Amino acid sequence: MTESPNSIHNSAGDSDPVGPRWLFRLFHEPTAKSYQIFHNVLSVVIFVATLGGALETVDSLREPYSSLFRSCEIGVTAIFTLEYIGHLMTTRRKWAYVFSFWGMIDLLAIVPTIFQIANVTALKSTRALRVLRVLRVLRVLKLAREAIVQIDSDVRGKVKRNPLRMNLLIYFLAMFSVIIISSTLIYYAEYTHGQLDSVQRVDSNTLRFDAADLAGDIPSPKIVISGESPFSGTWELKSWDAPNHWFTAIIPDPEIAAKAGDTKTSLTDGNGEEIKWAKDTPFTSVPQGMWWCITTITTVGYGDMYPVTLPGRLVAAVTMLCGLVLFGMLMNIVGKTMMVALFGTDQIDDAAPAPSSGSATLDPHWRHCPTCGQRLSLDGSHAENSQE
Repeated sequence: MTESPNSIHNSAGDSDPVGPRWLFRLFHEPTAKSYQIFHNVLSVVIFVATLGGALETVDSLREPYSSLFRSCEIGVTAIFTLEYIGHLMTTRRKWAYVFSFWGMIDLLAIVPTIFQIANVTALKSTRALRVLRVLRVLRVLKLAREAIVQIDSDVRGKVKRNPLRMNLLIYFLAMFSVIIISSTLIYYAEYTHGQLDSVQRVDSNTLRFDAADLAGDIPSPKIVISGESPFSGTWELKSWDAPNHWFTAIIPDPEIAAKAGDTKTSLTDGNGEEIKWAKDTPFTSVPQGMWWCITTITTVGYGDMYPVTLPGRLVAAVTMLCGLVLFGMLMNIVGKTMMVALFGTDQIDDAAPAPSSGSATLDPHWRHCPTCGQRLSLDGSHAENSQE
């Protein structure tokens, strides 16, 4: 079972605080006002960071607000880094915290952005950066930790809360985590994209495009080329050679194909930015994946969006199972709420009735004797005897 976030910091017999007193109160004393304010602010920061990471995948928002997204990412990472350092300073068993589940989540919340800011040479490839961006989604699990911290603080402070409110909080937190994680994973599994380096005409209606970041099998029957280029559009994919980093596409219009030379020509748009290629798929952003995730966990399944890659189908299978778990949680909450509203309690009195002694008494309203099973008359006597 996963340890409570506060259980790894100090043993039961430890009474002296570790590190500065004010910092220890900030992280480990639920009754302190600074503790409550800090964790409430941290929950808001985690929520904003999670939604910001999802909105950053939308093409119409990424370019106009790129500086805002980057500033928010740096600010959020700075807050998480300070929080991680604070936990290390106020933890007696520091290695236990580092290698604990919540310690690893705290570390993975800051490492991807630090590597990107540091511009590590080994992580410059598109595939490595995609893995780092996927790891950022684990920040949503920090919300679960904050909920556990709040429940733990209520138990320690003997604060009574409405059970329905607490159950709904746990349910919506679980649903939010499933939606964010599943939609992010399905986006990175299905949406294959990169940048084009050069173009070359093969014949009157076939062009060869070179891209250094091609990987894997053929992404889909069609390829999407975007950017200020005469070759922009959705074209049929003719061949795919990932090891040699090129693919060919069929261009129906000979005039468009004629704009490419017989030798390799560098591809840049009017602003000097590279032209991009992308797999033709409906999973073009994390918000798009959220719609698919909601229809999947609610078992609606419109069929307008579905994964076609093996990693995407694995994500879909886990999402379906999570949907069943969420449905069971919701039915349990609704059932207990209705029992409280109707009967004033959420517990069923299942005590067995005391066994009766002696002969069975006859109820005039019974139609059959509970002892011998014979049919009864209206006055409660055996019908056969009454006839005699």
